[in-house]
Amino acid sequence: MHSRKKLSLTRHPGVIFWLVFVVGISLLLVLNRKEILSNLHSVGVNLPPSLKQHVVSLPAETNTDVPPESPQPMSNDAPENPAPDVPAIPIEQLSPNAVQSLAVPDTGETPVESWNEQVRTLYFLSIDQDGNLHRAAVKRMLPDTEAPLTGTLQALLAGLSKSEEEQRLISLIPEGTKLLSVTIQQGTAYINFNEDFLYNTHGKDGYSGQIKQVVWTATNFSTVKRVQILIEGRKESYLGENIWIGSFLEREQFPNF
Repeated sequence: MHSRKKLSLTRHPGVIFWLVFVVGISLLLVLNRKEILSNLHSVGVNLPPSLKQHVVSLPAETNTDVPPESPQPMSNDAPENPAPDVPAIPIEQLSPNAVQSLAVPDTGETPVESWNEQVRTLYFLSIDQDGNLHRAAVKRMLPDTEAPLTGTLQALLAGLSKSEEEQRLISLIPEGTKLLSVTIQQGTAYINFNEDFLYNTHGKDGYSGQIKQVVWTATNFSTVKRVQILIEGRKESYLGENIWIGSFLEREQFPNF
């Protein structure tokens, strides 16, 4: 009788497979009961209260396909205060409409400075009844930047305001002149203009006047003792026929201005 039952099992291998399968599933349920219940709970399966107590919190998934963000370099937006005799000063564009004339020439009046503006002195010219040229100092409120000499020279090139024209002041700097760069080294301001600076339609007095305007305006800064004029980055010997610009220029060279 025993041998007959054993023979019956060997004839039905499917029964053996299902027995092994059921036993394996049972072992998995016993060994991984908490994880299985937690997964069922996480996908929304409503578990009986008796099983919920076995639910454990599973760690959150991490997206390994997205690389971690690279640390961004820290930026320092705060400008550094330039020391005297800075190797180079960048050019800023100054619109003529931003220039305000707040004092008449040679009156000694000083406009009130604000937190983002400073009083700067520009030099233009006036003509007396005998046709002689005289310097006319004009005080302007200009933006307070890290490159005050650059901004002041840009204002000089922008020309006269309406009120200054009404005072019959003139500028002899040729129309179309542009400031290309400004560099201060050891008290010398290297002021680089475009080619238009070379051509003045007012003859010798025109050339002399434009040089005086630039030199006096630049040397009004305590960090500038002398000026070297450059044209497109190169030295030129003369403006016109006999106005020397091949070396440093100082205020003392123009005592009658």
